[in-house]
Amino acid sequence: MSFLSSIGFIETEEQERARLAQAPEGSLNHYLSTLPVTIDEWPKDLLVELPRQQPHTDRAYHVVVVPIEFRKDTLPEGVEEEPLPRKRHSGSWMCAVVFSDHPDYPAGGFRIDVPGAQIARGRKVDLAEALASLPCVSGETPHAPEPLCGSCEDSGLITHYDRSTDGITGHSRCDNEQCAARAENRAAEHERKRAAEDAAAAAHVCADRLCCPPF
Repeated sequence: MSFLSSIGFIETEEQERARLAQAPEGSLNHYLSTLPVTIDEWPKDLLVELPRQQPHTDRAYHVVVVPIEFRKDTLPEGVEEEPLPRKRHSGSWMCAVVFSDHPDYPAGGFRIDVPGAQIARGRKVDLAEALASLPCVSGETPHAPEPLCGSCEDSGLITHYDRSTDGITGHSRCDNEQCAARAENRAAEHERKRAAEDAAAAAHVCADRLCCPPF
């Protein structure tokens, strides 16, 4: 327990879980109350894979974001200061989506607001480790071994623009068969690695109370 939690200035982990658990079953906050905190540092500019909320979908989508700008919670009218104990992992983050196989959250700079409690329960992605797993490219070819889709550049989504303003009007799924097949292969490989990580984590036996977070 931190010093600020011990003196009642900030919620303890138990108080935070209890507060999140008061949300209706099926809600994001209630789901987050069942997960441990895995990122307790200031997450600005980290690569974070958001926790998957399985009850809402039959497919395990993966979304990786970079938190860019923190936004405080709005206090009720007439309240000038947050009451004690102050919330752990409060507020939200404006994030850039850097990887996603979710149709509603395309990668490539798409912005979303993510609650601080969700970021804190995500998985920190090691960029060096992620790049090391990519196929090696040699010589002067700056691209991946397989050609990029000419319609969506292998993002899986085609962006539509307004003819008069050039503003984005929406997105549609790419119907290129080869592109779709590559996306399915990438998703299957990612899920295979994720399943192996989950299995390894489930089989892990902690040596002592300081072996694994949260401490």
